[in-house]
Amino acid sequence: MRNNCILYFLCIIVVSIPASAGETSGEQTKWQWLQSGLTFRPAVASIYEPRVGFIFYGNENNIRLDIGSSIDLLSRNYRSGAIGIGVDFFTYTLLKSWDNMYFPVIASDYFFGINISYSQTVDAATTSGRFRFTHISAHFVDGHFDAEEGGWRNGRDPIIYSREFFELVFSHQMNGSVIHRWYGGLQYNINLTPDMISRVEFQSGYEIFVPMGYDYVTPYAAIDVRLVDIAGWNLNTSFQAGIKLGHRFGRGFDLFLSYYNGYNVHGMLFDEKADYWGFGFNVHL
Repeated sequence: MRNNCILYFLCIIVVSIPASAGETSGEQTKWQWLQSGLTFRPAVASIYEPRVGFIFYGNENNIRLDIGSSIDLLSRNYRSGAIGIGVDFFTYTLLKSWDNMYFPVIASDYFFGINISYSQTVDAATTSGRFRFTHISAHFVDGHFDAEEGGWRNGRDPIIYSREFFELVFSHQMNGSVIHRWYGGLQYNINLTPDMISRVEFQSGYEIFVPMGYDYVTPYAAIDVRLVDIAGWNLNTSFQAGIKLGHRFGRGFDLFLSYYNGYNVHGMLFDEKADYWGFGFNVHL
């Protein structure tokens, strides 16, 4: 109940901010509704970022389907930066690939929350940060049920998996002929079930984009590392490398290879280790 009150209070703050404000240091700065783009650019290789696309596991007969989006509801631009208040809604789903284009759904995780972000560019460097309050819940779906055996596969029954957490991330990006970005932050779980998951998770990552002579073709590579405590501290490592076709940080789509090693990203399988590589694509709307 207390956590529901916190979420309700934060939502009230968001909708109560006036749509306009006065001047600051001689600049005309007003709150704007639904401007295009995001104040904080999502981390490319992070699991907990909304996206639309697939990853086909190369060493397993599995597919991960991501559907979701992040949007700044309110934003306020300054001469060298911006502040944004937005929402995140997305799911990441595990499917099994069978013959005849049949893809039973094994598990699905639901992620939604609100965020406050800022960004400031000085000379050739962009510094940004994001604070999020978020809920995740996880569920087994019909593809995990074995009709012939009359029970859940591998003897793994559904459990209640739910987390609410605060997340704070900062990034620093160097703009130039090659674009470098470093980021780091942490999560703090204020409510979680089961309670064998650690309260705190640490995150860091690096991204590199190499602009080409063609405006709409950009090779890139990204790595995201999380330090988590589930029956002992462990590194969850996610790597992605590919080509962005379209606007470098806007509309377009990615074609990429990926690798993941660590605890399973799906909450129903949270205490199982996963090690897979794959290929996929994401669509940026």
